Amino acid sequence: MNNYNANWMFNPPNLFGMRIPNRNCNQNVAQPSSDFINETNTALTDYSQHTGTAGTEEGSSSRYCESGMPEPSGASFECGEPDPMGSRREYSSPGCSCRCGESGPMGPRGEPGPMGPRGEPGPPGCSGERGESGPQGVTGAQGPQGATGPMGPRGEPGPRGPAGPPGYPQNSIFASFSGKELIMPESASLPLKIQIPDITQNISLCNSCSVALTPGYYVISYYISTVMKRHGFIKLTPIFNDCKQTMYTAYAEAEKRKEILVISRYFIIEIPTGSTLFFAWHSSAGVSKINMNLSIEKLYRQ
Repeated sequence: MNNYNANWMFNPPNLFGMRIPNRNCNQNVAQPSSDFINETNTALTDYSQHTGTAGTEEGSSSRYCESGMPEPSGASFECGEPDPMGSRREYSSPGCSCRCGESGPMGPRGEPGPMGPRGEPGPPGCSGERGESGPQGVTGAQGPQGATGPMGPRGEPGPRGPAGPPGYPQNSIFASFSGKELIMPESASLPLKIQIPDITQNISLCNSCSVALTPGYYVISYYISTVMKRHGFIKLTPIFNDCKQTMYTAYAEAEKRKEILVISRYFIIEIPTGSTLFFAWHSSAGVSKINMNLSIEKLYRQ
């Protein structure tokens, strides 16, 4: 009786139809939950109370496997043979040929647990290779003009440049002629009285009415004024080498008596060869009293 109870405590019967392997097989089978163990212990206690005396009577009818576990009541199979509740399975435990049942299906996956604390950041990785340079950007707008800096020191004088072409002579060639209250008939040559002579002799008097000119370019200007006695006109024409230059003729006409008439011209003329110059006077009012001024200047041209 004592031995039976000891075996019962260490090897409780399979009350729920579950196959319980030996101790060496517990490592390969899922263990029951704590609720299941509590329920089993309660059932074992009740079962022990009801079978305390009956165990002596029926003790001879209970069978044990080689591992010490009792066979289920009413089952007639030998250890090492497949039982009606499961297929035969081999075990590596010595001295036990019992077979464990098939593992049940896996239960549903539980809810994920809370996220754990953030781990320490790892060490920084190695720098990657330098990428290719991008395209040149668009030139931006020009910035404002900066303030003018201070003037730098004066540099050394540069080398002397080549000499330029020779300039015009500084000595001008000119002569002037004048006359006051000259009595002029209707037609005559204008009398010339030298006022400023030409010291170079490019402009010189031939006689009282004509001037000799050397070849070159000349500027000639004249001015004549008179008081007309009656209605009429006056005219003055320059003549080069007995050739009238009508394009340089000056003309004026009076509409009434005692009217002042003025004639003047300014022109530039080329003298290709040595020439003489004089002026032809003509008036429709008879004898006239005039005032005159004549200037001649030779120009330099290379």
